[in-house]
Formats: sequence, structure tokens, C-alpha cells
Amino acid sequence: MAKKSNLRFQPAVDLSVIHASFVVATGGVCSDQRTESALLGPTSEINTRLVSALTDVRAFWSALFAAVAAGRSARQACPSALASAGCSELQIDQTAAALGSQLDQCRIVYQQRFPKLKEQLDLRAGPLKDRWQTYGPGLLIETARLIWGSTPPEKWWPDEVDCLLVQPVRGGDGGFDSGQCRVWIEAMLTDADPAVGEIFRLAFWVTQVAVGRHLAATLGHVEATSHPEDFGSGTHRRTSLPWDLGCVPVVLTAGANLELFRADPLPIQTAVGLWRLGDESVGAVVANWWDQWKDAGAAMPVALKALDRMLAPLRKRPETAGTLDEDDSSDNRSVR
Repeated sequence: MAKKSNLRFQPAVDLSVIHASFVVATGGVCSDQRTESALLGPTSEINTRLVSALTDVRAFWSALFAAVAAGRSARQACPSALASAGCSELQIDQTAAALGSQLDQCRIVYQQRFPKLKEQLDLRAGPLKDRWQTYGPGLLIETARLIWGSTPPEKWWPDEVDCLLVQPVRGGDGGFDSGQCRVWIEAMLTDADPAVGEIFRLAFWVTQVAVGRHLAATLGHVEATSHPEDFGSGTHRRTSLPWDLGCVPVVLTAGANLELFRADPLPIQTAVGLWRLGDESVGAVVANWWDQWKDAGAAMPVALKALDRMLAPLRKRPETAGTLDEDDSSDNRSVR
């Protein structure tokens, strides 16, 4: 039996600022209009400066998010984030100095909006933390069993995973960094959707950490790690197999097997949309795939190859081809 991971819940004040700024700066759906209005000015100025320096705006925010998640201040992380986003070496120091003032302004207006954020995040963490301590370990064990059958790898789950809790600005969101055994999640007081509890979102991202570690161990580490995709989520190893989408029904089935909820059919399409992995058509394909393969007894990579073939027609749609092939969508991660 694969040993489960111990989750270390940590309120993330600085990351909350960057998360909210990232959402506003990149045009993501924001459920907090007051925060969005407060951050619109400084983030717009940052973006204008990035464009004038011929720097990839989204790549900058993503690299900044990853660095702040690792414990650096936004000012400290700014030069390396600019370098990751393609800023000319000759412009980095001058641009970083200019952006530092605006990043400070983001922090100031956010602190004015949430003056007791640390205490607020501690309180918000309570319901999810309590539920995870009760049901999370069993959910991970059952998820590993469904992926690997009766013989999951001994070190499939890392010993410890840091869970960074950020202030909600999107009505529920999360991500991961497999290289650092780290996940982050908006600290929701209640489930964003009663059909799919936040505990399953958290289990999904912890599973992505395990997947990324497994791919790195079996395929080898890449020479240069990429910045996490989208809102700070991502693995350092790309793969042609759609592990992210394939793990959605696995986690939900694990919950159903443990009687954490009762639903027939499983809310697969709801979860795909809620976790911003794809639109309704993507969710429908994943649900159809699971119906065909859940009892096939095939190894996960074999089943995922079938899912990839089933998703192929969606990549040809003119209106969605860009978001299915590139990591540039504000609210739906790519099919890959």
C-alpha cells in the first residue's frame, strides 16, 4: 500500500496578494469586485511596463507566483520573473525597479482590503483542514489504488506536501508544483459547488504532485524547469498524456467508493469546469471515456492514450484550438 502524504496547511498572505494581482492582470474571472477594482490600477501599469519591455505578460506573473510561493518577496522575485518572461538582460534592473513600486502598491491596497488577512486565513482553513484530516488520507489511498491497482509504488505519495491557503478571489481555485511538493488552494469556507466538495479539489491537486514526481522519476528531469502554468499551477514535466483530466474521475470515484458522497453518474463534467480544466465538451469527453474504461482493467497510461485520442477532435475546433494547445487561457487549462 502506498504511504499517504502529510499535508502541512499554511496561510499564505503574500501569495494571496500575487494570486489576486495575477487574476486581475491576466483578465481572469474574479468574484470579488472590490478587490478587482483596487488592483486594476497598479496591475495595469505593471502590464504596460512589461509590454513596453517586450516581456511576456502572462509568463512574468506565473514566474512571480512561483517565486512568491517558494517564500520570496515580490520585489526579490521580480528580476528573475522578468528574466523567465523574456525581458532583455539590459532592461531587467531598470524594469524591476519600476515594477517594484507598483507591486508594493498592490500589496498596500490589498492590505487595506484585508487588514487581518493572516487571522482570516487561519479561520478559513478550519473547515477544509478538519475535513481533510478525517477523510483525506483514505481518499489518497483509494485514489492510488484506482490508478495503480493493488500495487501502487511505495513512494507514490511524497512524505509531506505543503498546502498554501490563499484568500478566495475566484470562488474556488487551486494549483500545484510537483517539483517542490507544493499545492495551493483558495480557502473557501463552503464548497463552491455542493456536488463537488473542496476536499476533492485538494485531493486532485495533491494527486497531480504525485503524477509530476512519477513522471520526473520515470522520464528523467528536464534540464530547465518551466514556470508553473496558469494561476501558479503546473508540473515541471510535460507529457503528451492527459493525466490531469484522467485523474478527475479517479478522484471522484475514490470519494464515491468511500461513501463521501452519493452520485450516479459521477459529477465529472461539473468537476472539470469547476477546476478550470476545460469546458462542457471536454467534460463530456472525459465522462464518456470513464464509462468505457473504468472497468477495463487497463494500465493508466494505456487508458490515457485512449482519452487523448477521444480529445483530439476538440483540438481542431477553430474557436478553442488555441486554448486546447496553448497554456494561455485565463480560465481553462489546456488539454494535453
